[in-house]
Amino acid sequence: MDYRYSQNDEAILAVFTKEITDHLPEWYGTDYVLSTPTPTIRSYVSCFMLHYSLAGSAKTNKTILVKVRRDPKMHSLQQAIANKELHVKIPAEYQDLVSLYSFFGNRNDHLSAIRPLQYLPEYFAIFMEEFPSQTISNLLTEKGTIRGVKENVDHLTHAAYLTGRILNIFHSQMHSLHEVEEPAQPIVNEILSLLGRLQTANHRNTTRADFEARFLQKVDLIRDSQITYSNSHGDFSCDNVLYSKEDYQLCMIDVKTRHAPIYSDIALIMIHPDVFKEQIFSFGSYFKKAVMKEYRGAILKGYFEDQPVNNNLISLYCAIKMLDKWVMYEEIMAGYKGRKRLLGFFAAPIVRLYFSTKTKHYLDQMIATR
Repeated sequence: MDYRYSQNDEAILAVFTKEITDHLPEWYGTDYVLSTPTPTIRSYVSCFMLHYSLAGSAKTNKTILVKVRRDPKMHSLQQAIANKELHVKIPAEYQDLVSLYSFFGNRNDHLSAIRPLQYLPEYFAIFMEEFPSQTISNLLTEKGTIRGVKENVDHLTHAAYLTGRILNIFHSQMHSLHEVEEPAQPIVNEILSLLGRLQTANHRNTTRADFEARFLQKVDLIRDSQITYSNSHGDFSCDNVLYSKEDYQLCMIDVKTRHAPIYSDIALIMIHPDVFKEQIFSFGSYFKKAVMKEYRGAILKGYFEDQPVNNNLISLYCAIKMLDKWVMYEEIMAGYKGRKRLLGFFAAPIVRLYFSTKTKHYLDQMIATR
């Protein structure tokens, strides 16, 4: 649901505008002034984003963003702010922005971070400087599809390489790495949990036994491995990595830090193009295979550089992430009602065939090493 003007929002907007006006000298000195006291308000699935344009003597204009989390059915700021339970994690989200900026904000290696400016707790509002960019998802759609041309793929490959680099630094320098021995049981538990949810969402599902056997057979191939853990991003998808084609800078957003294997983050960013709706319903032909190979190779190059890569662990976690997204789609379709239920009836066979094929594909990439 898009934002709808509400008279109740007037007072909230006035507070936001005053907050920016009062703090501009602190944030930018005398170089910038507010272009207009009225922001442009854009609606996203999980938040409202208010855009305040700044004008200044510098050649580059800037924009201050104010983020207020919302439920998709909420259409006003007042509605969103009134729901306190919705904002429980917002202070932690702001602190993650502060931590990322303190670590990546002043580098000169094309890795960067969004600059946080202020947190207004009574309105659960995060003020930050816009990072002019596009998501890796948009870059993939623009450069990696059958409509793309070779010279345009360079941006995507560079962004993929930087994605691997920033993730490695996030895991190994901003946080710390450690090895876990005998890692098989947590992996098995995760697989069995996902297969149980898959069976619940699709009551006619007859594939659980087959996939359980397939996964367990492949887990045996890594049973003697050590798995590297760190604080993970937690949702390292193509939507949460931003890339600027103007100055070739890249940053990550929406960190949901949790303790996990490093391969969990790596696998998600690698398989995320596989779960775009266009890719699913074209049965894997929306993105060009050669471009996807370059994209994934660049991520691994950026992350591991000249270090050895455990391809079995990469493939296993890619299969687990495909299973996780399959479960997500099944649970969405299971909740459909009315006309959407009819849509789900026709979409389900395509979704199941596609995800079962792709999951098997990643499992089949695992090979015995002894």
